[in-house]
Amino acid sequence: AAMSIYHQSHHTLRRRAAQSTLAAFFLLPRSCWAQGVEGADASPFAFVSKQLTADECPGTDEQARASWETLQAHFFEALSLYYGATAESQQLALEGILRGLEVLLENLNIAYQCPLLCAKQFRLAGEWSLALGHPHRARSLVQLGNIFKLRAMASWWNSLGPDAGTSNTKFEPRFQVEYTIALTQLHAALQVPVRPIQRWSTGKVAPSQPPMIEVHSICSYRSDPTSNTGPDCPLPELSVPNHRAYSHRHGYRYVLHTELPLPDREAHYSKMLIIHKALSRRDEPPDWVFFIDCDAFFTNPAISLADVLSTYGVAGPVGPHFLVAEDPGGINTGTMLFRRSDWSLAFLEKVAENKFGIAWDQSMFFDEMLRPGLFHVRGQTDFRLAAEIALVHQAHLNAFVPPASRDWSAYEWQNNDFVRHFAGCPWQEEHCLRLMRETAPLAGSSVSSSSSSSSRSN
Repeated sequence: AAMSIYHQSHHTLRRRAAQSTLAAFFLLPRSCWAQGVEGADASPFAFVSKQLTADECPGTDEQARASWETLQAHFFEALSLYYGATAESQQLALEGILRGLEVLLENLNIAYQCPLLCAKQFRLAGEWSLALGHPHRARSLVQLGNIFKLRAMASWWNSLGPDAGTSNTKFEPRFQVEYTIALTQLHAALQVPVRPIQRWSTGKVAPSQPPMIEVHSICSYRSDPTSNTGPDCPLPELSVPNHRAYSHRHGYRYVLHTELPLPDREAHYSKMLIIHKALSRRDEPPDWVFFIDCDAFFTNPAISLADVLSTYGVAGPVGPHFLVAEDPGGINTGTMLFRRSDWSLAFLEKVAENKFGIAWDQSMFFDEMLRPGLFHVRGQTDFRLAAEIALVHQAHLNAFVPPASRDWSAYEWQNNDFVRHFAGCPWQEEHCLRLMRETAPLAGSSVSSSSSSSSRSN
């Protein structure tokens, strides 16, 4: 069905291009028509698209190959429009490439069979957006493309087989460097600035009574070859007392989940279901739920979650419904804040149904944050996230540690930051485990697991 919608949009693009009297829309030399491209409705790029699909997307199944041939022709037509060198043709080109990318996200079985080409087209769309004065759209497109680049790199690595660790081959080194430059420069220009923490009690517009907040975490570890972990993981002994001590200090109910709503999947795919259940329960539901990963630690107990909410515009019913930390690659869902609202419940339900799981739950959340506005151009207006979503600086929600902070060109934890998250720094590595042991006491003294401020959920 999505491909049928694409074909309708594809023909609409061609009609609009023809109406704009852009002769450059048909640029392929006529000699190519003698090689099998026939019919008034055929793309002049059909033949070369077929050749390039065979070269750039080897090993695809028949349906994916045919779909990619059509998409390649569509992207070439958009490219020819872009170089029409008028504002009208470039606007049409951007609309065209975005529609093709949206089709890919609606047909992941096709996109996943040629992820490197997806990454390249997303970056190209980002470059066009930037040139047309849409920097926020450009950044989001490049970040989505980076997720496909990660999948392409994983496929390449797996293809090396047993020799992967000793192979001298490299994965698209020039493309990697160029992509890193794009991500880091756009992040530096557009990231949420660090701002002073606005205390809830001293805020000019904040009510005197802070919201009722619950802290939820999943610490469920079983044998899992994909993350090289198992039931002997020491993280619960380190992070659970940290979470409990912080929650007790601020009067928050702490809920530790040791069983998963989706027991057959990795723990992060249960986050959205756990948050949804807490917000929708009938018996004294919280105003807000804060979710924190088992490898993340509170490091500044003087800052309350209400302070973070106040800092990012929450004042009673006013302000965002979903707060998450941004980084150069997009977002990290190791910590999140959700308001109890119809918007939050509907959003979490959409995330739970989302299939874009390349970067686990993070790409699922990120995809739903960006749709549908990212792919719909309205004149000269740049893309913006929905008003219900607030991106937070990592210092206030999700600061990284090395090597991830440096490998990912992201913010690195400093003294007095709120949360230290060991994303990309697994406990199996000695220096990571040492840092975790040093970080765990920073929330203050722990309390008994029988405390009224904490509970365990199975």
